[in-house]
Amino acid sequence: MRKKWKRLLLALLLSLYVDSYIALSRRGYAEADQWNMKGFFYFTPEDSNAWRWKNYGCVYLFWPLNTVDRWLGLGRHPGCEPLWGLSK
Repeated sequence: MRKKWKRLLLALLLSLYVDSYIALSRRGYAEADQWNMKGFFYFTPEDSNAWRWKNYGCVYLFWPLNTVDRWLGLGRHPGCEPLWGLSK
């Protein structure tokens, strides 16, 4: 019985991990398509440390799934940080 709960919990956590990757990456792909970018961001770019932590945290957290996604031919590489203030 205890093993069953552990498997259920593991399946739930794995599902949350995969589902959150799919939701964030596909939203990022749609945004990248609007801006004609090859790479994508997990969150809409803004010049703040909070955005850097969130976006690059997701880059490292979802690296294994992103690698498999690209290997299957469905994914993209995460984008590099925009050059803030270049047009000023």
